[in-house]
Amino acid sequence: MNDFPVQKLTELINVHGITLTEDADHCEFLLRANCGNNYQLEVFLLINAIKEGITQELLKIPPPNISKEAWYGYLSQRLYNNYLAFLGLEKPAAEWAVQSWGMILAQWLVKIKNPPKLLFPWNPFDHLRLLWWVLVMPQQIQNYRRFYGETDENRIGKWLVSTLTWWPLLLPTLAAGLELFLPPNDNWPPNAYLWFTALLVGCWLLTGRLGNVGQGNVMGNVAFGVVFSVVFGVTYVLAIVTALFVASGMMHHTTTGIAFIVAYVVSFYIAYVIAVGVAFSVRNTITDSLKTGTPYSLARFAFFFLITAYLFLIWFCFLGGEQLLL
Repeated sequence: MNDFPVQKLTELINVHGITLTEDADHCEFLLRANCGNNYQLEVFLLINAIKEGITQELLKIPPPNISKEAWYGYLSQRLYNNYLAFLGLEKPAAEWAVQSWGMILAQWLVKIKNPPKLLFPWNPFDHLRLLWWVLVMPQQIQNYRRFYGETDENRIGKWLVSTLTWWPLLLPTLAAGLELFLPPNDNWPPNAYLWFTALLVGCWLLTGRLGNVGQGNVMGNVAFGVVFSVVFGVTYVLAIVTALFVASGMMHHTTTGIAFIVAYVVSFYIAYVIAVGVAFSVRNTITDSLKTGTPYSLARFAFFFLITAYLFLIWFCFLGGEQLLL
């Protein structure tokens, strides 16, 4: 076997990142472009190692109580049995592919001095950490997967999706139930808002518990939840301004309160529908950044806008912002 394709593959990994270990077609296109029509067998072996998932196994921490040689031997046998044996190739070809990828990825992992800390589903700071990775540092998600896989990431992702989807509705509803929000002549009793709050909490818990479990679905839905929350934050402000504008045209105090409620409810649900529509249309941009490991300026902007939107909701609903505007 010739090691020239291994050298070229190392260069490609340094340029395009570790995502090449997940995309066999893209990796094969780049490798063949650099090797020309030569080294067909070597390229075939290296690419089929990706298809068999050997590269992903090599990026993880090996199972405990197993030596490196035994681990490589197991992966070589797996590649040989599933891809090479029926072609008449011998086992040393599989061993060469595994050892070559092991050398390439070992050089890459040396760049990561300290492995990331584990994510825990019930730690809210880990939710923020995952959100930061999704929008600002998508390469960190790939680093985390190399060491720990995707289980913790997916579990936290489900709760993050649920929070981003339901809390923009839950916060103003809870504030109304605590009589911190909406005009005092609102015809709905506070208990009605509290019961509605309990319903939204149930939806939040149910979505977080039973959300999608597939990697693509979970991270795609995190992207959806982020965009939804950002757009909803903007349109929510517009809903409030619209309601105040409509109510200000009413002369009678009681009529003003009723007009505010009607205008607010209508504007609120229009804002919700707009947020859902925009979120579905923009989520692919953020999902692509997770695949490539390259952050987009739109995603970074969304993170800071998201934090601003939630701070506004808390201020408006619980810290007297509503009284200031009214």
